[in-house]
Formats: sequence, C-alpha cells, structure tokens
Amino acid sequence: MPGKYTLAGSIFLLALLIAAVSAQESGSLIRGNTFTVTVIGDPVTAYDIWPKGTHFMTGEPGDQPPIIVPGQVNVAQDPPGGPYLIGSTRTGGGTILDDVPPSTPEVPNTSYYAQVTTDVSGYGTLLFQTSSATATQQFHITAQNPADPSEEVQVILGVPAPVPTSVVPLPLPPTIETPFLPPPTTHLPVTPVQTTPAATPVPPQTTSPTATPVQNTPVARTALPDSIGIAAAGIGLLWAGRVRGE
Repeated sequence: MPGKYTLAGSIFLLALLIAAVSAQESGSLIRGNTFTVTVIGDPVTAYDIWPKGTHFMTGEPGDQPPIIVPGQVNVAQDPPGGPYLIGSTRTGGGTILDDVPPSTPEVPNTSYYAQVTTDVSGYGTLLFQTSSATATQQFHITAQNPADPSEEVQVILGVPAPVPTSVVPLPLPPTIETPFLPPPTTHLPVTPVQTTPAATPVPPQTTSPTATPVQNTPVARTALPDSIGIAAAGIGLLWAGRVRGE
C-alpha cells in the first residue's frame, strides 16, 4: 500500500528485507522489489532526490542504499566519471555527493541520486531498485528544489512497483470486407464446349516417276528363205572360183 509523507519533502522507507512476507506494510518492501517516489511540486520544475544521511555506508554488497533505475523519462543523472552537476548541489552542510556512499567497482555513487522534472501538473516520479546488495535498514528518501531549498515538497512513496517496460503498440491490420457472394445453386448450368477434332496429319505422298512410252521402230525384216538363198549362192560362187584356180 502506498504511504504518503509531507515532512519537509522526505519519506521514511523501512526496508524490512524479509524473504517471505504475505502482506506489505506502508513504507516496507521485500529485497529485490522496486518502489516509486513521486514528487508533487511546481509544474515543470527540477527536484533532486537522494537517500539522505547514507554517507556512512561503504557501498559494498549488503551495505548499499537502493539505487535509481537508469534511463527513465524526465529523470537526469550525473555520469559516473563526472561532471557532477546534480551531485554538487548544496544540502545543509555539504553536497549530495557528500551525503551518499562512495563509489565501488560494482556501483558508482551517481546511482544513488537523481534529478526528476515534474510535468505540467507538478508531478514527477522515479523508480528505485532494491537487490541482495541493499542493506537491511531504514532509509530517508529526500526531495529538494535546488533553486529554492526552502520550498516544501510533497513526496509520495509507492511500494512495490514493477519495472516499467517499453511497449510499442503494433498497428492493427486493416479491416477487410468480404464481398457478398450469392448462395450456391443446386444445379449449375453447364455450357457445352464445342470440341474441334484435331486434324490428322496426312503423310507426304511419294511421287512415282511417270513411265515414258518407248517408241518401237519397226525393223525391216528380210524373208528368211530369200536370205538363205542369197547366202547359199554366194558360198557356191566362192567355192567354184577356188576350184578353177587349182
């Protein structure tokens, strides 16, 4: 349950860091949880916040105050190596850096304080984180206007608070209107398709050579008896001449 305090701009955080607690009392939390500190002041005004009076702590594991979650909106912190513009702010007898534990290799002292800027309504919230390194003791979280330390600031504690995560809204898909479709009919008209038979290829015809008629020239024929007679007569004359010559 959130506790509300207005004692000179401070809240009293009782860190009952017990492993098993069924109910959260006002101003108490379990080790490992987060909590918020909300400043209510002038609109768009910067306020310094730190755990007051923790300079006696070593900053080693088990002896640390809660640390501020880095990277928050409207929350500024000094770089670990300086310059310490926020930490050099005067608070009574010293500075904010003088009032927090020293740096260690694990945690720089700039993790214990920050500066939050209020919105147009005068509200500014930042998140603290506890862990196994957080000491089991009481912490006095203080808020102060560096431009006007005498300003009384209202501070609200929220216990516990989840670590915020960036959520990127995804665009919704456009609405797709389905066109009206007529209901299906039982008998659908079938349009016959005229099928043209494929032409059967005709094999090429083999050209037969044209027969040229042969003109038979009649040969003059001599009558066989006449030829034989002539030949016999010739042979006889030759034979007769030969006989006379002997």
